[in-house]
Amino acid sequence: MVLIFFVAYASAQDPYVLDSLKEKIQQAPNDSLQCEARIDLALFLYAGDEAVQYARDALKIAKENRWQHLIGKSYYALAWCHPYEEMELKTRYLDSALYAFDAIHELDGLGLTSNTQAVMFMDYGIYDQAISSFQNAYNYYLESGDLDRQALILNNWGACLNEMQAPTQAIDKYLAALRYEESQHPVNQLKLGRIYHGLAESNRQMERFGESVKFDIQAHTVRKKSGNIAQAETLIHMANLISEVIQKGEDTAAIMPEFRQIGFTGVMDLLEKAESFPGIADRPDFQYIILDAKRYWYLVNDAYQDAYLMLDSLKRFDEKQKLNPSSLAALAGLQNKYEKEILNRRLLEAAFKNQKKANQVNLLLLFLSLIGALSIIGFLWYQNRMRRNSLLLAEAKQEQQIIAMRSLLEGQEQERSRIARDLHDGLGNLLSSIKANMSSLYIEFDDSGTRRVYDKASDMIDEACTEVRKMAHEMMPQALKKVGLTNALNDLVNRMNFSHPFHTEFNVYGKEQELGDQFNIMIYRIIQECYNNIVKYAQASEVLLQLTFSDEWLNVTIEDNGVGFDPKRIDANKGMGLKSIDFRAHFMGGDYEIDSRPGEGTMVTINVPIPINN
Repeated sequence: MVLIFFVAYASAQDPYVLDSLKEKIQQAPNDSLQCEARIDLALFLYAGDEAVQYARDALKIAKENRWQHLIGKSYYALAWCHPYEEMELKTRYLDSALYAFDAIHELDGLGLTSNTQAVMFMDYGIYDQAISSFQNAYNYYLESGDLDRQALILNNWGACLNEMQAPTQAIDKYLAALRYEESQHPVNQLKLGRIYHGLAESNRQMERFGESVKFDIQAHTVRKKSGNIAQAETLIHMANLISEVIQKGEDTAAIMPEFRQIGFTGVMDLLEKAESFPGIADRPDFQYIILDAKRYWYLVNDAYQDAYLMLDSLKRFDEKQKLNPSSLAALAGLQNKYEKEILNRRLLEAAFKNQKKANQVNLLLLFLSLIGALSIIGFLWYQNRMRRNSLLLAEAKQEQQIIAMRSLLEGQEQERSRIARDLHDGLGNLLSSIKANMSSLYIEFDDSGTRRVYDKASDMIDEACTEVRKMAHEMMPQALKKVGLTNALNDLVNRMNFSHPFHTEFNVYGKEQELGDQFNIMIYRIIQECYNNIVKYAQASEVLLQLTFSDEWLNVTIEDNGVGFDPKRIDANKGMGLKSIDFRAHFMGGDYEIDSRPGEGTMVTINVPIPINN
């Protein structure tokens, strides 16, 4: 049981520290310190609605002031404050933190976030992504030259490889970390103890029991100096090691003298020392593995009665943990749900009886209705024939309108593509050439006034290049063809979060389907237009974008918490964006609905059928 974090916050917070942090927020003289204080308080609280709110407040301040460093830290705090069960949300916040830190190439923030991401994946058992994130974190600290953090990443990486049953690779990571930690003055006993413990476990997995004992004893020695509860972890590991040697049929005489030299006579002595360690009473996880270690010892020594008693103790321990207040509340909830289910079943039985009676009445009414229906069939047949002729004419007109609409939309997209290429290849290349030519003149400026003018002009050209690229991307997003609709929208969401003072939560439900370029462009333009309206009018801080795929339909919902408006009072000159959304939705054979009231935000819903050929 190894805790792998750069910073660990106690779940039972010190009231003095909590009050001090809140007072720091009240006394902060500027927005920057206000933002930092809220991040610190969110990390200190660690979890819960209050912690999340402080992190969101910090993110809002950071976005309003465009402080990339604090935007990244705020997203990191939001990921930290959400519970273990919300993996998807934690992952999204960590991705946003990486995006913000990467924008300013802040290596420390990138390394910290990548390490936290790796530990999260490791806890969930997603080892391939954990290894990838550890590699990223190590590379960032390698680039920054932070040797201490490199060693910490290697230590965490080794623990992950041990969990993956890859001890040879784990040893390489641990030894690299060990070389650094042993060179420090003073030596960090906690970090050194973790490395020795990891090496003991790696050698145990390789059945190199003599080496494992050596590292266990070293771990015990340094952890004893620190007085940390991790010392109990080492004692349990040593006890299980002895049991495993016996189980493998090997002689314990080769290892027991080394344990006796440090004052331990055997397995039960080790476990009793671990059991009596200060703080164990508050750690059910340690209590459980101590009981399991005793059961293992009895089992390998053929003391089956004692092993059975230990197994029974483990079961009772599990039951005791299940009957804590939170578990009892969960059981009460299940009981309530069961009673509701019984009531629903009784209501359904009563409804079935009533329906049976109603069906008998309906049969009589149906017979009478058939008599009446036959008398008007002739009249309806004549009317239907006339209506069919009218429908054929209307369908022909509608087909002509669809062809005209398709030609118009295709022409618009072709024109957008042409303009985007002209901006990128023409004006973009021209600005780049101007920048290159100006750079060649830089060495000829020798007075400060001329240099300031040059620097100002150079910055303006850089801004122009950025704007041209942004305009070209918005005119024709290449991501649609390269990576598909969902990834292109994710890119759009990240750019919106980065550029504007609101945060978008983007969710996709159902299995994504291949929709075709024209369909993808239509959906992308609709969502792009919704974002334009949010930026211009909504004054929102939160946006929710959802795509729901079914076999036949795609539902798109985009909702914000902005100022809202009355759809009935839209100025004709200001409603072109909404008309564009309506036009595209109906062109795809779908429908479009907008729900908004002043002061209550806005929700736009689009339902379109998925093309049959897909």
